[in-house]
Amino acid sequence: MPVRPLIIGGLLLLVLGLAGEFLVFPKLLASDGGEFEAQISTSEEGIDTYDEYDTGDTVIILDTIARIQYEDGKTSVWLESIGADFEGDIRFTFDGNLLSDFGLDSKVVITFEVVQYESSEVPEGYDDSDISNRKLPADAVAPRYSTQPELAFGGLAVLGLLLLAFGGYSAWRGGDGEEDDWGMAVPAAAPTVAPAITGAAPVAFPPAVAPPTTQPAVSPVRTEMQLIQCPACQAGLQINDPTRPLSITCPGCQAGMVVR
Repeated sequence: MPVRPLIIGGLLLLVLGLAGEFLVFPKLLASDGGEFEAQISTSEEGIDTYDEYDTGDTVIILDTIARIQYEDGKTSVWLESIGADFEGDIRFTFDGNLLSDFGLDSKVVITFEVVQYESSEVPEGYDDSDISNRKLPADAVAPRYSTQPELAFGGLAVLGLLLLAFGGYSAWRGGDGEEDDWGMAVPAAAPTVAPAITGAAPVAFPPAVAPPTTQPAVSPVRTEMQLIQCPACQAGLQINDPTRPLSITCPGCQAGMVVR
């Protein structure tokens, strides 16, 4: 079981998903209402232009609702980073009644495309000559963690967590097996078998023979007759006894001696 790649891959996906959800999306892909307001330039003729966006760009605003109001078929939303002053602060207007979907302190994501209206840059839906008709579609505002980028990063985090859990379970279940550098189980080496030779007759090996038992060496028995001379009387003596050493007595002078 490839345990180590599962754990490493799961950890990488989890970190990537969490980083995208809490760092990349809110800091790089989106901005808050205050940042959006700060980059709007208004000329003396009342023409609004965006410093950081061009016509056709998509604006993503991540913020918290500071005030919400429904009137004349439209819902007006004031964001926390901008302020909730009816007259002086920018508000975003949406089609329909959204009071049942959002309330105070709701974290929302507002998404719209920049379009050209006369000489100004405005959100799509605000390019209407009748001010009372200017509004964003109802689906331009969504709860936090429900937009496509957030769901994509969240999916990466969930997938990474599942891989970590599966890899940890696999490591716990098969921890006794030997693994290589990538966590793969190493199969046991098969015994080496001599290749068969086509057409060769089977060879019959002789039965094993036990080695001969080593017998202790036996000294040879002296059976020949031996003649010796008595050192005392110089008489010749004939000895037939093979025993050595042998104590004898000379029959002539009675002198004792030892024959070896």
